[in-house]
Amino acid sequence: MRYCDSHVHSLNSHDGHISLGEIVAIAKEKGLEYLSITDHCDYDFEFGGCSAPVKWGSLNIDKYYENYKNEKKKLDADKTNTLNLCFGIEAAFCDEQECYKNYQETIAKYPFDVIINSVHCVNKKDVYFKSAFLFKKKEQVYGDYLDTILKSLDAPYQYEIVAHIGYIAHGAPYKDRFIRYADFPDKIDAILKGIIERGKVLEVNFHHEMNPPRDIIERYYQLGGRKVSYGSDAHRGDICKEYENVSNMLREIGFTHYSVFVQHKEILIPIGE
Repeated sequence: MRYCDSHVHSLNSHDGHISLGEIVAIAKEKGLEYLSITDHCDYDFEFGGCSAPVKWGSLNIDKYYENYKNEKKKLDADKTNTLNLCFGIEAAFCDEQECYKNYQETIAKYPFDVIINSVHCVNKKDVYFKSAFLFKKKEQVYGDYLDTILKSLDAPYQYEIVAHIGYIAHGAPYKDRFIRYADFPDKIDAILKGIIERGKVLEVNFHHEMNPPRDIIERYYQLGGRKVSYGSDAHRGDICKEYENVSNMLREIGFTHYSVFVQHKEILIPIGE
């Protein structure tokens, strides 16, 4: 089986727990052919007015880029190396002009291979924390979350991958916290059709539970979606977790390739071979 992971965090992220060098060593040991480091770029907090009970640190992109270049140089000097190490960010969406402006400037300044578009805040509150759900019914806050994802598809800056649809369930306090296609069919269809129409990639993410859940992935395929990426969203070096199971599931549904990106150009890697 050919291994790839398009969503991984290092110590350069505010919540990372392992160095980039250690991640590369693990990737080589596991035989990955593609690995994209996508540390958090949280302009939703820095410039978008979003808030959380804790203060998330800002990404020092100059330091991160130098760190990446050093590891890339080591790999390039190793004639036995088969790992393609790529440089990316996870760009957290917020519908504010100042946020847009800073993403545009950052993406233009650095030679990223891939940009992940993600939603972490709903109504300016970080849904990682239960305080974002106070006095709100599930239908209300989940509906607002899906509306925010739909709006993020028209973010006025380059991105390739739409991350972890269903992430909101991790911090939710509800007895039934999972998001299901049957509960929000119109909103989810609008998102999936939007991804397809824009030529973007749906991420299958495995940071906590699998997001999106299978019913949403199946609906994406039914609507004609064929572009998927795998992202462990690893913060502690546990890259490619559940990779075989995810790959088998995707092949059962009908998907044949993972999409990965080098210099923003799509490359297809067969699933399960």
